[in-house]
Amino acid sequence: MPSPSTNHDRVVRFVAANRFPFPGQTDWPAGYTTIANFGSHVIDTPDGPISPDIVILDERGQPCRLGEVETAIDAAAVARWAACSAIADTLNETGVKNLFVYVPKGSAADALRQLDGNAISFAGLREWEVDGEAVWVTPFLTRGDRYDHQ
Repeated sequence: MPSPSTNHDRVVRFVAANRFPFPGQTDWPAGYTTIANFGSHVIDTPDGPISPDIVILDERGQPCRLGEVETAIDAAAVARWAACSAIADTLNETGVKNLFVYVPKGSAADALRQLDGNAISFAGLREWEVDGEAVWVTPFLTRGDRYDHQ
């Protein structure tokens, strides 16, 4: 069985390649760049530098949408979510922060309790699963654009 870090890296690459933008998405902003980030893109925040798993840069090269892929829900994950939410933009239908959180299958309810309990604004909560060579991502809750709930 692959290690959690191996699964984590596979999910990061899959999500970056297949969700930002979605295949066939026609309204993805021109000039946006998606990075499957393995420490290469560090963002300075008031609480110190962070390196989100997935970084979407706008046409000016500024981080605007962020994704975090978790293998466990713990205090460190919650702190990363809060830091990412603080710098993500709010350019969506509902004005929530464009943070997308990906957690292992079966753990979204716990992640939602942590997100809401810590007042962390986010656009989407997803569950992921690795089955052999396949990576599956299932929407759990979308608070941003309706289009994102797929």
